[in-house]
Amino acid sequence: MDAHPTRPPRNTGPIELRDFGPNGRRLGTFDDCYAGSPWELHRGELVEQMGSKDLHGIVMALVAALFRTHVRDGYTVMTDVYCDLSDAEGPSMRAPDVVIVGDLSAPKNEAYRGTPLLAVEVRGTQSKHYLEEKVKLYLEHDWPWIWIAHCERGELEVFRRGEASVTYRPGAEVPLLAELDKHGLARVPVTAFFDDREAPRFIDEWVRARGEARGEARGEARGRAEAVLGVLAARGLAVDEATRARVRACTDLTVLDRWLGAAATAPSVDELARALG
Repeated sequence: MDAHPTRPPRNTGPIELRDFGPNGRRLGTFDDCYAGSPWELHRGELVEQMGSKDLHGIVMALVAALFRTHVRDGYTVMTDVYCDLSDAEGPSMRAPDVVIVGDLSAPKNEAYRGTPLLAVEVRGTQSKHYLEEKVKLYLEHDWPWIWIAHCERGELEVFRRGEASVTYRPGAEVPLLAELDKHGLARVPVTAFFDDREAPRFIDEWVRARGEARGEARGEARGRAEAVLGVLAARGLAVDEATRARVRACTDLTVLDRWLGAAATAPSVDELARALG
């Protein structure tokens, strides 16, 4: 008696009629992963993703706002975007809560295919297995930095391939990646990722204070430069426009102080030129 030919696994059509994969989940394809879809794809099997609501959504928004404020030009911060992590073991389309990418070549509304600088998962009500599976896949694809923000505990867990994870608990400060130094912020308290009263100190308020400090420094430098030129004028030492422009363009107060001393003591313009370097 001839055996019946084996049909290919059913991975399209109504989800409830599809076959199950080796991990007991319904089979799927990339077509199941679209804007607003409740599904992710893990090596050919469908995984229901958790919605961004309540504390999960708040933390996700705070992390994204912090990153968008401080990331260097040339990088893009995206939230809840599908990332293609397909490999020899099957097609995968997972959606981290927040990613920073520096190689965005396709529009933001398409799946990202590349290696993010940093991916963040916010753990609210998701199961431990759900996130462990995603992090394992990210590390297998050589993603360099993965953070898990644990909402209930207020802790940040950092993963790197081949290294033990590091957990930052309330009271600790998290060192930021160098690419997040646009406004000079190097570390941030763990609470800034979870508390919407604490976070503004390192977003709008930080940038405003930084701008005011820079403005004050620029004003002080301008005053010091004019003092240099004023001393020269009072002593009758005439300098050319190039030198005057150079003095006014300098913002280093240490250098300007040195030039001010030279302006007060140099016996001639030639000596002054040597002092100015």
